[in-house]
Amino acid sequence: MIVWLNGPSGVGKATVTAELCRREPRARAFDAERVGWVLRRTAGLVRPAVRHGDYRDLPAWRAATVVAAARQARGADPLLVPLTMLRRGHLEEILGALRDRGHEVRHVLLDVSAPALVERVEADDGAGAGGWRLEDLGRYLTARRDLYSLGAVVDTDDLLADEVADEVQELIRKFRQPNMN
Repeated sequence: MIVWLNGPSGVGKATVTAELCRREPRARAFDAERVGWVLRRTAGLVRPAVRHGDYRDLPAWRAATVVAAARQARGADPLLVPLTMLRRGHLEEILGALRDRGHEVRHVLLDVSAPALVERVEADDGAGAGGWRLEDLGRYLTARRDLYSLGAVVDTDDLLADEVADEVQELIRKFRQPNMN
């Protein structure tokens, strides 16, 4: 099973992924951002127009992400993909291509209100990424309603990271049950 953890930058996708990998012996994380990093450096895509995150708009990144995630999923249960994808069409393209390769794919949106996210980003001293995280917030709020319909939603506003991991772990358990759509 592949579980795509989506949500705004700073919501805790990487933290939840690390916790789930610690808890579940067969769980593995897949860093789709590395595919973008490799493309930018090996395919001559290094230029100011391709800033952080813009690689998600590249068809080559989406295709390479499908191939790499499908390969990584072979030895994992689940394969966790913590990555913000706000363009529904791009996300559906990737999830659909993974399903076409025979993988069970689930989308989990880690949702957060704007005030709660701003508070988290401002409290995260060591990240040094507060500026672009807050810039992403507006794009997330615009895309949020569209993303709700793609799968499960976990409201993270009043939860600590381990509690969010508990919620996602329970969802994964339910996904594994027969007849669970």
